[in-house]
Amino acid sequence: MKKGITIAMAIVLALFIAGIIVVYSSIGSVISETIASKGSEITQTKVTLGEADYSANTGLATLIHMQIENPAGFKSKNAFTFDRIELWIDPETLNTDVINIKAMTLVAPEVVYEISDKSDNLRTLKRYIENSVVKKSLHGPAKKIIIENFQMKNGVVFVQTDGLNGTKKTAKLADLTLSNLGSASGGLTPKELSLRLFLPILRETTIAALNTDLSLSDQARNILNGAMDETEGALRLLKNLLNN
Repeated sequence: MKKGITIAMAIVLALFIAGIIVVYSSIGSVISETIASKGSEITQTKVTLGEADYSANTGLATLIHMQIENPAGFKSKNAFTFDRIELWIDPETLNTDVINIKAMTLVAPEVVYEISDKSDNLRTLKRYIENSVVKKSLHGPAKKIIIENFQMKNGVVFVQTDGLNGTKKTAKLADLTLSNLGSASGGLTPKELSLRLFLPILRETTIAALNTDLSLSDQARNILNGAMDETEGALRLLKNLLNN
């Protein structure tokens, strides 16, 4: 099995959209460089992408081997690994203020959920993304995005804590389906979309970690329970703010 799972999904999408908005008809290497730059800005960690391909005729965009590294202070190199992401984009909306994504599929994503003495890597990333949402852009208003249908399937979570002596425990991530993201508010900025996708993924990851047969310490289990409460509260607040 592979190791690790996801984040932003729009980090993915945000990242990818940030690239194709500017150079959607250009070579994949230019898109990859743009995604890496914008993704690192949103997550405040290093984002890399192996390949990117976009067909202006069909609207199909494909991202291959995208990785989001852990924040400083955690042992595992990557928090998220995406082997393949597929997006079906309405080409007619690329030059408008709101880009419409007909479908987005995250196939077999992987995540390393690392629990430290006081926190965990995914909540640390969540705080970084939240900070980027609040921070104003110096480059003018961002394009907005609507995702009609989003799916994450066949994901894997690897839970890692010091109490496991460096070993990892594998857990299956529940499939996730979301619809009409951003439609009620006239679209989401890439930063808003990153957070809107990250929160339900974080919730499913936390549930998977809690349901493993790991012999977790009371401290580690308390951190996981706290992560669940914090994520549910943040998700409710975000939905209210975005009306979606």
